[in-house]
Amino acid sequence: MSFSHTFVVPSYNQADFIGKTIESLLRQDLPGSEIVVSEDFSNDHTMQVLTTFGDRIRIVRPPEHRGMAFNWNWGVSQARTDWVSIMGADDLALPHFVRTLQAGVRRNPGTVLASGDVEQIDGAGTVVRSDGTVTARPVTHPPDTFYRLLAANRVQVAAHCFRRDAWEKVGGFETRLRLYGDWGLWLKLAPLGDFVHVRKVIAQYRIAYRPGIAKQRLPESLRDDADVQCLLIPEVAKAMHGVNPQRLRKSSRQRFHAVLAEAAAMLSVSERGFAVDLLRDWARGIGADKQLEAFAAGRPLSSGWQGSAMRRGLRQLYRTLRPAR
Repeated sequence: MSFSHTFVVPSYNQADFIGKTIESLLRQDLPGSEIVVSEDFSNDHTMQVLTTFGDRIRIVRPPEHRGMAFNWNWGVSQARTDWVSIMGADDLALPHFVRTLQAGVRRNPGTVLASGDVEQIDGAGTVVRSDGTVTARPVTHPPDTFYRLLAANRVQVAAHCFRRDAWEKVGGFETRLRLYGDWGLWLKLAPLGDFVHVRKVIAQYRIAYRPGIAKQRLPESLRDDADVQCLLIPEVAKAMHGVNPQRLRKSSRQRFHAVLAEAAAMLSVSERGFAVDLLRDWARGIGADKQLEAFAAGRPLSSGWQGSAMRRGLRQLYRTLRPAR
């Protein structure tokens, strides 16, 4: 199975990091991947950094600045290969990134999406923790590709590749979503073929260098969560044969509980009004009105699976047993 491959690097005001990102892509131990930077009209010194790489990269610009998912789609549209990886302009690929994903794809000809694990790093590049998908199978077939994505995005955004023709078939990254366009694409790809996961760290995902960003983005993330559950998942379910509606409802309630718990940790009771408004229709659709009322009133929420001791134990076991990169 052939594996022609492009790294697409969507860029917007990441001049302090994008040079290191591109250097990591140029250091792949399996050469041959094209590097396309989709530069979304940055107003910092990103272009000065990019020009230092000369013809080793290809710089493109979308027709206009319209946000993250639009820029991702524009970058992918400029790729000329069968397989594409989106690499954040502040993230890093380890040298075996391409080789590892190529091996995973070649083991399973029905693959439309392949992924690996990541390390989380801070602004200085210090490793904060490993972030692997504990329960991921080496190969997942439809409809399990869909079911596994219902309650959470289980594909690492910095450690994946997907078939470009499959991306085109489903209409690309989900532009209705502000922050979760990648999760939207994986859901739309789920009916088309197999997902392969290689349990190996192949990238470093940068976090924790912009204080307060999670709270700042909370309105957008809550809108996205509601839209994924109320709009996108039902749309994909209609395109699949024999989807279990009870399973959809159960997963939606699980996600709703996790979202409430995360929002409660960030917001005081007096700050929660906007969140209640954004989540009200979702709560009504899954019969979670009482949970939303408890959140609004500041009453305790149970930790659920996401905060359970069993989940913490499984993640610690994974970190202990995870194969070395």
